Amino acid sequence: MEDKQKITIRFGSWDLPMTVNRKDEHLYRNAEKLMKERYAFYTNNYKGLATERYMILSMLDIAVRLQHALESNNDSSIIERLKPLIDDIEQKLEKK
Repeated sequence: MEDKQKITIRFGSWDLPMTVNRKDEHLYRNAEKLMKERYAFYTNNYKGLATERYMILSMLDIAVRLQHALESNNDSSIIERLKPLIDDIEQKLEKK
């Protein structure tokens, strides 16, 4: 069984107690930091919205970042980008 740790993620007026794998604590802390940063960005740049709207904008922002990261880390995407280089290397090897 993995080593567990109790942590509390704080966001606004909410305290979210949870038990996480000790090796993953940094992921939760970084996520907490990102949530707070994105929320602060929207509250500072879009005045007068309801709290729920700020939260939705923050979630959407983070979700789009995740989708972008997933797409850019997709193996087929990497292979597509490397294909011209691979083709060039193969052609040069055939000439030898």
